Amino acid sequence: MRQFLQQVQDNIRNGFGQARSHWVNMFLGPSLAAAGLGVSLFGLGLWEPLEQMAYTGLFLTRDRIGALQWDDRIVVVAIDNDSLAAYGPYPWSRDLYATLLDHLMIAQPAAVGFDILMPEATPEDAQLAESISFSSNVVLAVGGDGKGNSIQVTPTLTTPAQGFFQLGHVKHTPDLDGLSRQGFLYERHQTSFAPSFAIALLDVYQQNLTQLITETPTTLSEQSVQFLEHPEQFDQTQSMLINWPGLTRPGKGQKSHQGLKTLSFSEILNGSAVIDQLQNKIVLVGYTATGVVGTVEDPIRTPFEQDIPTSGVYLHAALLDNLLNNRFLNRLPQGWTLALIMLSAMGSSLILKPMRLWGRLIFVIALIPAWFVITYLGFIAGLWLPMAAPIGTTLLGMMFLQVAEQRERQALTDLFAISLSPEMANFIWQHKEELLTKGQIHSQELTATLLFTDIRGFTTIAETLPSDQLLSWLNRYFEVMTECIMAHGGVVDKYIGDAIMAAFGAPVSRSGKDAVQQDALAAVGASMAMVERLKDLNQEFTAQGLPTVRFGIGLHTGALVAGTVGSRYRANYSLFGDTVNIAARLQDMTKQLTKNSPYPILMSEATYQHVADQYAVIAEKAQIQLRGRTAQTTVYTLGEMGKVQS
Repeated sequence: MRQFLQQVQDNIRNGFGQARSHWVNMFLGPSLAAAGLGVSLFGLGLWEPLEQMAYTGLFLTRDRIGALQWDDRIVVVAIDNDSLAAYGPYPWSRDLYATLLDHLMIAQPAAVGFDILMPEATPEDAQLAESISFSSNVVLAVGGDGKGNSIQVTPTLTTPAQGFFQLGHVKHTPDLDGLSRQGFLYERHQTSFAPSFAIALLDVYQQNLTQLITETPTTLSEQSVQFLEHPEQFDQTQSMLINWPGLTRPGKGQKSHQGLKTLSFSEILNGSAVIDQLQNKIVLVGYTATGVVGTVEDPIRTPFEQDIPTSGVYLHAALLDNLLNNRFLNRLPQGWTLALIMLSAMGSSLILKPMRLWGRLIFVIALIPAWFVITYLGFIAGLWLPMAAPIGTTLLGMMFLQVAEQRERQALTDLFAISLSPEMANFIWQHKEELLTKGQIHSQELTATLLFTDIRGFTTIAETLPSDQLLSWLNRYFEVMTECIMAHGGVVDKYIGDAIMAAFGAPVSRSGKDAVQQDALAAVGASMAMVERLKDLNQEFTAQGLPTVRFGIGLHTGALVAGTVGSRYRANYSLFGDTVNIAARLQDMTKQLTKNSPYPILMSEATYQHVADQYAVIAEKAQIQLRGRTAQTTVYTLGEMGKVQS
């Protein structure tokens, strides 16, 4: 009893060891490789272009499903083509801006921002400064020249209007693909913080809230107040992801077709615009005319306007919209992104490992829309989840898993060093855990039918044929015979000179009488097919002026020992046992068969017992003593054409 329990314990330990080794090789290896490459690509920023494409896709999807609307507290006064036609080419005289402010004050907007750089002094600055002082709710733009130098407002404006305006920077850095996805709320200058154009407008708007007479009380969100009161939280290295509400200008076919409320500069000055709608609004004045290059601000591209750019003034409008409604996008923190990449690598290897190639492809293809739905739901909630990195890492996991399996499959085939049909190769692959121990085929006992065949008079043929013709002739023979063996589910264990040794029922052990019988029947069927194919092959050889082939086949069913044989330098799969010797002796005895025998095939009684009901047998060859054996062996051969008995 103790020995039995010890044997069970050893079997469990060995099985666990094999499973653990295989798990390490086929799961941990590919998953770590995929995780390492996925994280490296993330660190190098190579996922980012794909993430940006997904970012754009999220906006376009939302625009079709349920678009956001621009905050109606924001209005753009556009220096458009009509305004240029009315007042001449840009840049304009600043008395036009003064006139605009005078008109706007009638409507009592909460804040007015000029997205126009004014670094040079002009004769009209005094008039504009007076209008700014009278309005006391103006924000002027400061910027940079792209070389690290700031562009400030001319003192001829700031000095007379001191205390009646605010400054806001219009710094803008588009992404590498040209789209504007982010904006800076503050820019650090040594120990001070320069607010952005949008923050400055929000500040003016907040200061005027208590002074405004509104039908509906208007308040700022707690987050917006936080932005205003704690600028130290933001510096030049921190930007906010813009949640673009929709089109900036009227468009067709989209749910956000109305765009942001925009009035023409010329319409306000000529009185055709109803300016009462500007009461308590935040007004942004900026250049929007098309067809002119090199004006105030470079055009920007948004997720909705990629081919036809829009004006930079709408970037500040979008920042204002997000500030007023607390709907900036938040990107998944870097640590969580790295964890998601590693989880994708581990999860993909674990899920995909049991699947075949087509199943894996279907899974990955289905994962793309499924994960897009998840990222879209996060997007609606204000969270930008990575899409390219987890999907790409899953693809990497599948690729590494496929490569690892292919290498293991090839190593397994090389280890066997036998000719396998695709079906047998797949069968072995599915049962690899039963065969391998630490990369080697562990020894096992099995019952199989062994086929042994040899060419008659090969030595004489070898002496008469040139070496190159001999090898070509022999290889052609091996090719045809091997095809017959593989077609019947057999495996060619080895070629020994001109002999072929094949087995039916190896290398995976098959238990049960029915399985052994099927192997014996397959061996007989393969032998008969070899004889018939040899007739055609000999006709081919005759036509080429080559010698014809005569051979004999010996079949025996019995116990075998299978396993890896060799050294650490070279090893292969081999079969051993008395069954091999008997099959070889039977093959040698086929030389004694008369020419009247339909088939040059001899089988042992062990094989005969499994096939007697299926094939006609001429007669038993009585009790024959095989060379090298003391016991008598009963031998049988097939009847005419090996007909199946009715």
